[in-house]
Amino acid sequence: MKTYKIQPLDLMQYINTKYHEPFIHELIELENALDMKKLIVALDCLIEIFPLLKCHYDSEKNIFVENDAITGKDLLVIDDTANKQVLLTESLNSNERLIKLTISNNLLAITISHLVCDGTGFKQLIYLLCDFYNGNASSDYSVLMNREFSQLTKNIKVSAGAMLKMICSMIGGYKNTRVYDKGENEQIHIAESCISSDIMSKVHIKAKKQGVTLNDVFLTAYGRAISKLYSKKKINIPCTVDLRKYAEGQTGIANLTGTYNLNVKLSQRKSFLESLTIVNHAMNKQKKSKNDIAGPMLLVSKYEKSPLDKFLKLYGGMNTSAYTDYTNLGKLDENRLIFAGTTIKNAVGYSGLNKAPCFQIAISSFKGATTISSMFVCGEAQANRANELISIIAEEIKAFGEKNN
Repeated sequence: MKTYKIQPLDLMQYINTKYHEPFIHELIELENALDMKKLIVALDCLIEIFPLLKCHYDSEKNIFVENDAITGKDLLVIDDTANKQVLLTESLNSNERLIKLTISNNLLAITISHLVCDGTGFKQLIYLLCDFYNGNASSDYSVLMNREFSQLTKNIKVSAGAMLKMICSMIGGYKNTRVYDKGENEQIHIAESCISSDIMSKVHIKAKKQGVTLNDVFLTAYGRAISKLYSKKKINIPCTVDLRKYAEGQTGIANLTGTYNLNVKLSQRKSFLESLTIVNHAMNKQKKSKNDIAGPMLLVSKYEKSPLDKFLKLYGGMNTSAYTDYTNLGKLDENRLIFAGTTIKNAVGYSGLNKAPCFQIAISSFKGATTISSMFVCGEAQANRANELISIIAEEIKAFGEKNN
């Protein structure tokens, strides 16, 4: 029985399950049905080169345990009765399985445990699945099994002081604005708003003209929405960062993320452009600081030097999920998301289910359109407030794209 060691950033996803279910989802809408034989063969090839997908997580021993008997067919479920909410919120038990694919009519839902990888790693896996399905796979994928954090840090030096400063900054940011609290008659809710490719094209042009990123635009809209809905002037939003920029060449499919911590003052009296300038300045300052990698480096150092029980005592009770959070799952490349013989009508990425008081929006893009989404558990009144927040974010982005200035 083969086992694989869990990485510290994987373990933190497991620790956070009190506040945030550790899953990432992709919902792919197809023009017509997939060839099931080809899909199963593709899955067989995928788990052959990435055997972690045949594993379960042993939380007592803190290891991934491989099950040689699992085949691609075992990872696939066909359920024509499943609706969107079921496909997105039916949890995996990581102690039994780390990935599941469900076909429901012409929808393909893929759910993966966040213990396996982050959003970028998930996209790598989906592209590989397409390559195998289409018969376009190359010969060497061995690099993808490199899950060591050290692949990022060969040429990076960050002082101990900077690491501690980053940790203190983040801990201070966890108690930011609450979108909701626990309430009565709590249910699962999915809130989302889509911004068309036409409007996003205008947003992209305007962002480029202003010398800012789309991420700056999204964060600005989020911050302004919080300010408007909750009458807040001081805005704090932790922002997940892909750390692969520090690696040399291709990286493994792993959890390789850090965090920037946006701290700004915003006012509804200021225009969107004025707010955007403030956010862009704050984010540029973060990027120069290497704060995104400082925290993970300290965490990895403590993990490697401490017995597991001591590490869990130190970090196990810490809420490393902010009350109000943000993740950009990025663009799913339409030139790589291809299943030959069918057309992909739409694809949307979703982060895991949030539990009160934690709330997170996820941004994902496909074919130029952008979807803002969140999945959470709360009462009806709190859900209405969360829906309103996402609507305001979308309105802010649309107004920025369409306004003539």
